[in-house]
Amino acid sequence: MPREVLGAAWPLFQVSLPGCLPLAVLGVAAGATPGAEAVTLGEERGFLHSGEWWGLYAASTVLMLICYAGILRQQLARARGTRLGVLDSLRRSLAGLLPTLGVVLPCVALLLPGLALMYTGWKLGVPVLLAGMAALMYLLFSWPAQIEERLGVLAALRRSATLVRGRFLAVAAIVAATLAAVLVFVLLTGILMAVVMNLAGQDAQSSHAGLTFSRWLMAGVLSLPVVYWGAVSVSAWRALLAVAAK
Repeated sequence: MPREVLGAAWPLFQVSLPGCLPLAVLGVAAGATPGAEAVTLGEERGFLHSGEWWGLYAASTVLMLICYAGILRQQLARARGTRLGVLDSLRRSLAGLLPTLGVVLPCVALLLPGLALMYTGWKLGVPVLLAGMAALMYLLFSWPAQIEERLGVLAALRRSATLVRGRFLAVAAIVAATLAAVLVFVLLTGILMAVVMNLAGQDAQSSHAGLTFSRWLMAGVLSLPVVYWGAVSVSAWRALLAVAAK
């Protein structure tokens, strides 16, 4: 199944890229804004931030989720042979924000204990994080299920777990192959961007215009894996549905 899913994801990625790319760029830029603001203010990583920063973090996260939900909606529409405009996908994603939070937050909660323990020591944090990632596999398709089948939060979570049950290794192989491809892409583009910025010179890198350009360029580069990951998720979900229907 992994080969069939990745084979189906590539055409879906190609046809959905023009409509999804603006949302992906906006979502990536929104997700990076709190970190950039913390660096600008000279704040360290962690939880010790001002109330204004946490407000910015919440607003950026909401915008990012709306954009990513819009990407999924467009790709789900493409997969079933229809089209959904960018504005329509945003409008529906905004209206469905609460169910989106309901399916995303449990997925994030599975990773938080391992990530928190990583601060105290990797020997304890890594096993807990890996256990959380393994559990996350069962909830990966709750978002597509919630959008496409218009399920409630608990029903979408159960739907995803049911589809993955008995096919865990196949899903893990799809995720591993996708992450490997994304990692290679990010590494190669990172090297290319470093070369471009070095050619531009130190003055261009330190100027406000240069920093703004580099941030939006990075957002544009990272938006491609976001769209591809959405195409893989939709293709894998549809493949699991087909297998379950047999």
